[in-house]
Amino acid sequence: MLTNLVRGLTALGTGAHIGWLFGGALFGMIGGVIPGLGGPVVLSIVLAFIYHLDLTAVLCIFLGTHAGSYFSSSIASILLNTPQHPESFASTFDGFPMSQRGEAGRALGISATATCIGGWIGCACLVGFIPVINYLPSLFHPPEYVALIAIALLLVGTLGTDSVSKAVVSAGLGLLVASIGPSVLTGVYRYTFNSLGLYEGIALVALALGCFAVPQMILVYGTASVVARQDMFGNEIASTEIAQIDRRAFKRQVLQGVTETLGHWVSLIRGALVGVITGLVPGIGAFAANFMSYGIAQQTSKKERRPLFGTGIVEGVIAPEASSLSKEAGHMVPVLALGIPGGVGSALFIAALTIKGVRLGYGFATTYPVIPYEVVWVIALAGLIGTAAALALAPWLARVTVVPGPVLVPFILALAVVGPYIAEQTYFDVFEVAAFAVIGFSLRRLGYSLGSFVVGLVLGPTFESNIFLTHEVYHGWSFLGRQPLADALFVIGILILILRGMQFHADAKKAREPIEGDDVFAKAEMMRRRQHRRQRYPLFAVIVTVGLLAIALPMAVYALTHWDFATSAMPVIGGFAASAGLLWRLPQEISGYVHYRKEKRELPPEPQPSDQLLVPVSGGSDTLSVPVPKRFPEVVEKSWGRHGQYTREVVGFLIFFALLGEVYLLGFGIGIPAFMVVYAMFGTRRIFHGLRSRTIFAVLSATVMWAMTVPVFNLLHLTFTPLWHL
Repeated sequence: MLTNLVRGLTALGTGAHIGWLFGGALFGMIGGVIPGLGGPVVLSIVLAFIYHLDLTAVLCIFLGTHAGSYFSSSIASILLNTPQHPESFASTFDGFPMSQRGEAGRALGISATATCIGGWIGCACLVGFIPVINYLPSLFHPPEYVALIAIALLLVGTLGTDSVSKAVVSAGLGLLVASIGPSVLTGVYRYTFNSLGLYEGIALVALALGCFAVPQMILVYGTASVVARQDMFGNEIASTEIAQIDRRAFKRQVLQGVTETLGHWVSLIRGALVGVITGLVPGIGAFAANFMSYGIAQQTSKKERRPLFGTGIVEGVIAPEASSLSKEAGHMVPVLALGIPGGVGSALFIAALTIKGVRLGYGFATTYPVIPYEVVWVIALAGLIGTAAALALAPWLARVTVVPGPVLVPFILALAVVGPYIAEQTYFDVFEVAAFAVIGFSLRRLGYSLGSFVVGLVLGPTFESNIFLTHEVYHGWSFLGRQPLADALFVIGILILILRGMQFHADAKKAREPIEGDDVFAKAEMMRRRQHRRQRYPLFAVIVTVGLLAIALPMAVYALTHWDFATSAMPVIGGFAASAGLLWRLPQEISGYVHYRKEKRELPPEPQPSDQLLVPVSGGSDTLSVPVPKRFPEVVEKSWGRHGQYTREVVGFLIFFALLGEVYLLGFGIGIPAFMVVYAMFGTRRIFHGLRSRTIFAVLSATVMWAMTVPVFNLLHLTFTPLWHL
């Protein structure tokens, strides 16, 4: 073990690999501090550029980006109280109150130290698990793999939605899309429609960029506001002024935070271990890990200190931050040993290894004995690099959080078009990005789980092969009662469905309870928010539900009636699972739309750009309209007018399709800069009011994208000619 640990470190010792490691960590740092770019968006962009790198370089840039983003993602939470990443929600409870007291440097010092040391503790635990990686798969047979994948799909799906049926639909659609292309068992081509581009299946790069990067930019463009005021669904949220940083006292406060963190070593180790343990269970997710760590810290603290949680105490910042990077180290155990991801980030990591031809699971540590240790070193070093750089630049990085979102849109959209072509050198993958952008936007807008969808697609081949092996070895359901571990895992999966369903029902019931309190303005605001949540996009929900049902059900029926079991198992399971969930949801969506139409006149009037809103509030048997000051201006959700978010989102899609057209007609060398100029002149009027400022931005953005595109194309000997000539 010690020899491989040293070899893993020396493998990173070349100048190129060190450069990729630093580049990944810094890119992750920048992506983490900008709420609109964090998590899957940044990783999906990185995924597009790994095809021409060696395996160690891929580990450096991909895991470096992933690990380098964790502390910087907490900067907006601590200074702005606007968490945009799941790992950062719990950090607001005590981090922001501390910043409000003028102790921003102290809070950032605590966060940085806890994140970095917690990550190292997680890496140390990962080193201890590496020797058993080869033996862990021997405990799992095909039925256990089927159950594990099902649990991962359900856990990831239910953490990202408000309904069990939506989780089932998301997972089913992922498996159904994974069946496009050749069967891994029989080689039969499925759902290719005689298109050469689908003969090799769905491109993972196109899937990642289409599901995450493009929809995020459409949502950002739709809100037409600063990125720091976008929530995870792209809607505006209540925003506060950035906490002031005393630059003269900043270094002293940071050192104080570092010292205090080391002084609370019990909380630090406990939080890191909670992160590792939750990371070992596929599908638990970052959100649950950080909240579990915070809750355990509160319950195990001294009785007199428990009420202080949420007021800005050291333990309240240490607990969630210590688990954020350590749980990623824990995630690597099921990823490397079983090929089962714990979330979207690890699913994309599996996709990256798949692209490089690395097969995870049984025999992985024997075939690649050094790679697990390289993973350990990359996570540890990238966490240190990203944390140190972000802490040093925190006063300036904090200002990045208020960069207007539409300024970022053309750059990310351009990368979303260039990336797939560089990866596969075919324009068909660019069209796949457009298709998945529509699918991803629709699912995300309606609250379905994109994470479960992606996990289903990535694990589809593994799921298919183990379903077939289970059927062949045990002849149907005869394995039940003969494989105790499989039985236990299936029971766990059923309990997850039941418990999450009960939780969703309780949450819905609580949302219908009367609003207590004497503050009429607070009651008005709560009533309006409830109505928005209850009737979000009712017509769009009906259209999408019917459309998906019209696709999933015929695909499942066709597979059942035309192919043998080995070929049809996955599309049948995925198609019928998605259809069942959609049939369950269809009456609810129709009822919601009918109810919305009946009460449309009683709903809150559409907010206009004014100082007050008139909102109906129920008070006993009376209903009154009260003026609510627009302390936190919000995006209009149900307006198609000039101030409506829907209109801007449609325009955002038109902008993306215009980019595709320009690249198709003019080629990348001319099409990308031309798009940047047109967008800068006409798409940034809300930001740059003067012609001069728009012209400067147009020239700079076109130059930057041309300088980023040309060297890569020249290095890979790719053509700049219009692609319709090829």
